[in-house]
Amino acid sequence: AIRQGASDSSRSSAFWIRDQTAPDMVGPLRPRASQYDGVELPVPETCEVTDRMSLSMRIQTAVWRVEDFLRHSSHVRNLNAIFLVARAYASNVEAVAARHLSRALAFSENPALSRRITASIMKRFPPEFTQGTWRQVVEDIPNYRKILESDPQLTRSILLKAPGLNGEKGVLLLYFEYNWIRLICGLSDSEFDWFNHHFDVILSTSWSPTDYAALALFLGKTTGAVFVQPCNHAEREKLEGLHPRIVALDSMPCDWINPAFYTKKDQERPIDFLMVANWGGFKRHIDFFEALRYLPKKLRVVLVGQKEAGRDSEYIINLAKRLGVPQALEVHQSIPIEKVSELQEEAKVSLIFSRREGCCVAAVESLFAGCALGMRSDAHVGPLDYINEKTGLRLRPGHIAEDLRRLLEISGSFDPSSWAAGEVSCHITHQKLNQSMEEAAQVGGRPWTRDLVLPQWRPYPQYVNMEDAEEMRPAYEELHERSPRVFPRSGDWTAK
Repeated sequence: AIRQGASDSSRSSAFWIRDQTAPDMVGPLRPRASQYDGVELPVPETCEVTDRMSLSMRIQTAVWRVEDFLRHSSHVRNLNAIFLVARAYASNVEAVAARHLSRALAFSENPALSRRITASIMKRFPPEFTQGTWRQVVEDIPNYRKILESDPQLTRSILLKAPGLNGEKGVLLLYFEYNWIRLICGLSDSEFDWFNHHFDVILSTSWSPTDYAALALFLGKTTGAVFVQPCNHAEREKLEGLHPRIVALDSMPCDWINPAFYTKKDQERPIDFLMVANWGGFKRHIDFFEALRYLPKKLRVVLVGQKEAGRDSEYIINLAKRLGVPQALEVHQSIPIEKVSELQEEAKVSLIFSRREGCCVAAVESLFAGCALGMRSDAHVGPLDYINEKTGLRLRPGHIAEDLRRLLEISGSFDPSSWAAGEVSCHITHQKLNQSMEEAAQVGGRPWTRDLVLPQWRPYPQYVNMEDAEEMRPAYEELHERSPRVFPRSGDWTAK
């Protein structure tokens, strides 16, 4: 049976869906109030569905698996890299050649090949002397061009330190590559020179591999160290190999979770499997659904997601039907972060099936909530490094159903929340980052008289202590007054 709740309890339906638009996001200067207090989930109704997969779905699944192999094969990715290098050398247009080389570096998964591509980039397009070329590369990317034209103000970013006396720099934590472009391309040369003189920037990535063209442009526009927070520790060598001024930090963008939000992790856990992931294809719900066909029907399975790339909860429900999922699925769409945390604290096992993405905050949140974590062993996803004997299991491709059954059986033997609090909390990450920034200031001969303030991710960057937000207010206001096109008003930096 697959269930759907409705506001009218007399309504008959096949699935249980909770669809609530996410509340307005708050800036670093405003506290975030729960908008889910007192809201009760509807009582589910049930009906029978088949647990057999149709012939057309079997064919479609087979085609998808072939496409999936080609997309994720390291051999194919390396061949793509070589092909792009060849195209770069065949092109007489500098921006086209630079774009091919930056994409080749992103595709490469062979260290020797990556080093050769990097050498080609530095020889032909050294960032310090080819800013115009790299700017054309990024501005020719449709998504970036659209953002610069219609939505140029920074989002999902937060000041960690205001500038001080005697050349002491402030620090901006700048999330995601599209915000890098807003900052670099949105400011005039004089505005950027002023900003660069007064602030260091931590470039927090959204994906692995990151956009090496955007990174090259940032290198060209700056003169000091460029701090990058990668989404995967496996990419640190490639990042630092690109240029000696790049400092690949020993933390990921998902490492800003505050344990204080997870206070009920020792309660009963009625949910067997929880998957928190948007409905995009790269999240691979199909892997989960196929495995569920070989697991007991009585399991309680909960999906939490939001619309992505034209897919919504109805799409996911239909996919589950077509694959013959026998369990009762509870599907929640666009619910507040407070409710997501509640579900994580009620789940025995949290699952991520992506083969490649960024650092997947949901995986780290699950650890703090006390869930045993399961991820594909072949995933190029940052938190795979966090799966160990205290936190969960790596799921073997071809044996996922078997491994899920085992993970559920032994889920109570793990202690993921204690491990996460001691290794990857916002407090630990703050200590690491503060030390790296202080050492860089000392190497550069600049003063360091004040430490960074403490941020957290919930579900965007915000301050742990509201006193810090007030302390940063003058710095936000000055940035907005100098460059209002790029810098929002002080309370709107994390919106959207």
